Amino acid sequence: MKKIIIFLGLFALTINSGLCGDCDYTCSEPYGLSHGASRFMSAVTGSNFIAEQVAEVILKKEVLKTAQGNIKTHIDSYSVKDLKKGIFKSMSIKGKNVNMDGVYFTSFDMHTLCNFNYISQDDPKNPVFMEPLPLAFSVVMSEEDLNKTMQTDSYKRIITDVNRLGTGFFTVQSSFIKIKNDKFYYILKVAIPFVKNVQSIVLTSDLKVVKGKVDFTNTKLVNDSFSVDLKKMDKLINYINPLDFSLNILENRNANLKVQEVKIKENKIYADGLVVIR
Repeated sequence: MKKIIIFLGLFALTINSGLCGDCDYTCSEPYGLSHGASRFMSAVTGSNFIAEQVAEVILKKEVLKTAQGNIKTHIDSYSVKDLKKGIFKSMSIKGKNVNMDGVYFTSFDMHTLCNFNYISQDDPKNPVFMEPLPLAFSVVMSEEDLNKTMQTDSYKRIITDVNRLGTGFFTVQSSFIKIKNDKFYYILKVAIPFVKNVQSIVLTSDLKVVKGKVDFTNTKLVNDSFSVDLKKMDKLINYINPLDFSLNILENRNANLKVQEVKIKENKIYADGLVVIR
């Protein structure tokens, strides 16, 4: 049982999505379960409850190797035998004030969507998903969360790449965001040739979901100290998009991720969607 729980913990918080891909799914009818009498005895003797409690402790311990914060885990199983086999009813991981490998969330929630989930452990080094495993996720990100994420070396490398590719007539020195009155503002500190002081470009954009990813649209220049090509700026901030960068922590070549909704409410960003592991 411990192997399957460790695998779930490692996989659940290192899911790397490919492009949104095909996130349609159907839930399978249960099969391969232990005998009804075995499940009944597992329930009445309390052994299944104990097994679930042990599994949750193991899962939380594994999750905390990848993420820090106030983490809660839950597993619902059919029986001890089924859980050892890799069959379970549901799993959920919830967190508050989460730091997931340098990506910060005010809250994080991921849970299975089907009441039958089966991961074969015939080869412990290569577990096989016997059925697609659909998971729903929802996250909340504050201005502070995003700005802390944007200070990581991983995100700064994106800025370096942008400068290497060339942005036109300026070089991005740093960037940060502000959320005010439920509006998203992106502030770029830029160096311009032959201009002594670092300049600020303040942009505001709408957030929408495009093909399962968060996209900035309708970009507008707030300060008019100099003119810029807004179409190019729209492409630029989508390239250095901190929201996509944050959600890409849920990435793995074996999974498809699809953002379904993104919105700003009470000066925080709410995003939710699906991850389907094939």
